[in-house]
Amino acid sequence: MPGKLQRDTTRNYIVIHNDGAGLNAASTRKILQRRRLAYHYFIGRDGKIYQWKDLKHQAFHAGVSLYEGIPDWNKFSIGICLQGNNLFPYTNEQYQALTLLVNYINMRYPDSKDKPILGHSDVAYPKKRKKDPGEHFQLWRINNDITNHP
Repeated sequence: MPGKLQRDTTRNYIVIHNDGAGLNAASTRKILQRRRLAYHYFIGRDGKIYQWKDLKHQAFHAGVSLYEGIPDWNKFSIGICLQGNNLFPYTNEQYQALTLLVNYINMRYPDSKDKPILGHSDVAYPKKRKKDPGEHFQLWRINNDITNHP
């Protein structure tokens, strides 16, 4: 596993992923470790939140990435993985947990509140290389919930 590289915490974007297979947290983590990848957080279908990397460290979740002319999203973004794949809707419990987690990140890094929440499909390069979190991901549910919580 790569060393603990410090994350640039002056640009705090949130990038949403899915594990692609709907595996449980332990299985997903094993696969990621073999591939030398990581997310900061994983949210199970039951809404349980697992923290896998400290937010001050880089997590290797974005791969080759470019969005609006900005490369290397692993260096500064916060990766959150939802258990699931592009074929099935996410659970209410996952949206509730993701809302809590995004609110926590917004409190810890207030600049993240002013940035769009992006999907892996938004930042992966070349475009269309990745499709997660998929067409069933309802970003509006997160944004609506965040605006309703101080």
